[in-house]
Amino acid sequence: MLLRKRGDPNALRVGDIVVAVEPVGAIPEGTRGRIKVVDGFEWIRYWVAWDTGEWTGSVDSSSVVAESRLEQYKADQAAAAERAAVKAAAPVPAEADATAGNGGGTSGVPEHLLERSRQARARKAAQAAG
Repeated sequence: MLLRKRGDPNALRVGDIVVAVEPVGAIPEGTRGRIKVVDGFEWIRYWVAWDTGEWTGSVDSSSVVAESRLEQYKADQAAAAERAAVKAAAPVPAEADATAGNGGGTSGVPEHLLERSRQARARKAAQAAG
C-alpha cells in the first residue's frame, strides 16, 4: 500500500470559498468567490467564480485567501507593516551607512572605479578642448 504525501494544509482546493485580497482585473478587493479549477506546478493559479457572477482565470495565489483564513491574513499583513515601519524609523549606524565599504553611495560601485571614471572623463574633456 502506498502512502499519499500530505499536501500543504493551507493550500486552496476546488470548492474553497476565497476572498480577493487585491483587485483581480475588474474584481475589487474584498469580493468573495469559489475556486472552480486549480492549475499549475511551480506557479499555482486558480479559476474563480466570483459572487458577482463573473469568472476569472489565472488568479495568482497571492491575490486570494481562503475566507476561513482572512482574519489571520489581515493580522499577518498588519504585523509585516508594523515591522517595516519600525525598521524604516530605526537610525542607521555609521558603519552601515550607504557609502560604507564601497564609497559609491547607493550605486554599489566601489569608489576606486568611480574615481577612475572621473579621471577618464577629465582626460577626454582635455583632449576635446585642446
